[in-house]
This record gives sequence, structure tokens and C-alpha cells, in this order.
Amino acid sequence: MGVLTITSRKGGCGKTMLATVLAASLADGGADVALLDADPNGSAHRWTTSTYTGRTIPSYAEADAERLAELLPSLTERHTILIVDTAGFGNQAAMVAATGAGLVLVPVTPGEGDLVEAQRTVAYVEGLARSTRRAIPARVIANRIRRTTTLSRHVLAEIDKLDLPRLQAVLSEAVAYGEIGFSGALPKEGGGRGGDRCAGDGDARGGVVASG
Repeated sequence: MGVLTITSRKGGCGKTMLATVLAASLADGGADVALLDADPNGSAHRWTTSTYTGRTIPSYAEADAERLAELLPSLTERHTILIVDTAGFGNQAAMVAATGAGLVLVPVTPGEGDLVEAQRTVAYVEGLARSTRRAIPARVIANRIRRTTTLSRHVLAEIDKLDLPRLQAVLSEAVAYGEIGFSGALPKEGGGRGGDRCAGDGDARGGVVASG
């Protein structure tokens, strides 16, 4: 797969959570995966190095665009899968990470703002692909989904209506996802509270690997 960049110009849509859960899930399955935190707040790197209790995940932090451009090729050679977490606003580091990606994931939570920014982000990645004359596939992944609610069904329908390419796998609104920032433990299938399955409808890890 190479570089998997998680990005959106909107903050609060779950980029860091998705990056850490995917990295931990892949590592738990024995994959050669590393995490690169390109967000100035460094929360993904701190979680991986200080809180996470599972199999070791090599973790790096670099938010400067020029240094990131130099670092990406060497880390890609060193690791089979490199997951890059980016900041919640348009910046040079996010552009570098998207340009070097083999796959870009765009998290979307239920809400008009996320849908608008997802559409803009996918269009932006498509523009980068045309400019660099290389394929940069982008996929939307729905986050904090409860299939039983009208709002969640609506956001999935709107993603399809906008003809945005999306993973069939979704992430549910399980409490366990919010707790990993403190517990350091990877959520397990079926381990959510209040009836929420941690993987939602489908395994996001499997969906990402299949798409890559």
C-alpha cells in the first residue's frame, strides 16, 4: 500500500482516531506499519509512544512541509505501510502528505459541514493527482455512524448522492473509540457500549487494505 494519508480540511471529523485505530489494528494483525504525525499538535505521536499498550508501532512526528517531503521517501522504504495523520486545516504539510500517498482517506461524521469539506478535500486530491500526473485514489470513510438513526442514514445517502467514492466499511459511535485516547487499548469487535459495535458495519481495516 505504501503511504496512507488521512486528511480533511475540517477539524473534529476523527482523523487522529482513525489513524491510531488503523495503525494499531494493522500492527495487531502483524503488518509492518508505522505512524507519521504531520499535525502540529502531535496527539497521534503522543498516543502511540506514551499511551498505546499493544504491539510496538514505529512513530514519527514532522509537521514542517519541507522536512516532511524529505522524510516521506525514506520512511516509505523502511515500512510496508505508513499511515500519515494530518492537521484539520489546509496546510503545506497536508498537501505534501496527500501528494505522496498511495491512498487518501477522508473521514466524515454526520453533519453538513463534514460533507462539504469531504467534497472539497476529494476534489483537492483529484487536483493534486492531475498536477502531479500520478494516481492518488481518495476514499471517504463514514465515522461515528449509528445505522439505526435517521441522521446516519442521511449522511450515507448524501455521500452517495454526491458521488463521493467511499469505503463500504464505517466506524460506529462506540464509546470504546473515544476511550482509547486514555486506555491505550485497541477496541475489539463487538466491544462497544449501548449496543454499538466497535467496527460499525464492516471492518474498516479490511476495507482500507482491500482498497489499497
